[in-house]
Amino acid sequence: MKTIAILLVMLNYLTGSSALVKDSLWGILTDPQTYSLHALASQFLKPEPVRDVFYPNPEIKASAVVVTDLDTGKVLFAKSADTQLAMASITKIMTSVVVLNSKTNLNEIYMVPEEATKVTGSQIYLLANEKMTIQNLLQSALIGSANDAAYALAYNTAGSEEKFVELMNNYAKFLGLENTHFTNAWGADDPNHYSCARDLAKLTGIALQNETFRNIVATEKTVITDVTGKLKHSLENTNKLIGKYVNIIGVKTGTTDGAGESLVVAAKGESNQTVVAVLLNSPDRFTEGKILLDWALKAYNWIEPL
Repeated sequence: MKTIAILLVMLNYLTGSSALVKDSLWGILTDPQTYSLHALASQFLKPEPVRDVFYPNPEIKASAVVVTDLDTGKVLFAKSADTQLAMASITKIMTSVVVLNSKTNLNEIYMVPEEATKVTGSQIYLLANEKMTIQNLLQSALIGSANDAAYALAYNTAGSEEKFVELMNNYAKFLGLENTHFTNAWGADDPNHYSCARDLAKLTGIALQNETFRNIVATEKTVITDVTGKLKHSLENTNKLIGKYVNIIGVKTGTTDGAGESLVVAAKGESNQTVVAVLLNSPDRFTEGKILLDWALKAYNWIEPL
């Protein structure tokens, strides 16, 4: 079984069967079939989390929660995991997945459309016609949670935000995110813009397979410029756990009136295992996020496969 699973993953990679990005391991990992094979192989290759039954469950007030082991996909803790809720700027994880699957040259230059300067909420105040690389716009959207940057990414990648949102929903369906639907690329409240903790954990697990995404969401602060180097934008990670705890490696915050305070956060354990926690509508997302990650790394032992 172990050998078959590994061979299937290799075969799919070598034949370039991904429907999203051929000849790319990142594309393979965003294909539900090959991603599940990757997860299957990982279950044999990676240590399996085993629960200490005597360790009590955490008390968490967030409306919905899921904690997963990144390598195996195993759910370690769940509360209202499939309840559809607003996700705010956690949306930008999917925005980034679509962009990273659509573009291979992250030094490609995008021009900021005037519409991007009119978005509300969190932004870095891009100027109309300002030229920035895809890389810098991704950093702006993921580190600074900039709505204007997310809009610029969507507009330039698909030709309009509407067409980009179609891609987002196609990806959601393709990836099996059954309780997820998007109406915009940056997380504005809308009755038809929602997800659930389980879907967001799965999406984050896929996104974290991408090195560019991993590096960006782990960045505490940075300064970016437009292509001339004259316009500068200072970015500070909205995830306040980054830089505060050495084992925290990302991922994304979200805050709106409709979503409340939400958070997706990941941490490394002593055995190099990675756990991901999703909290939607938490009264204290950073405290509860840290509690969940610490709990998972203590309540489970990672056992090497035989």
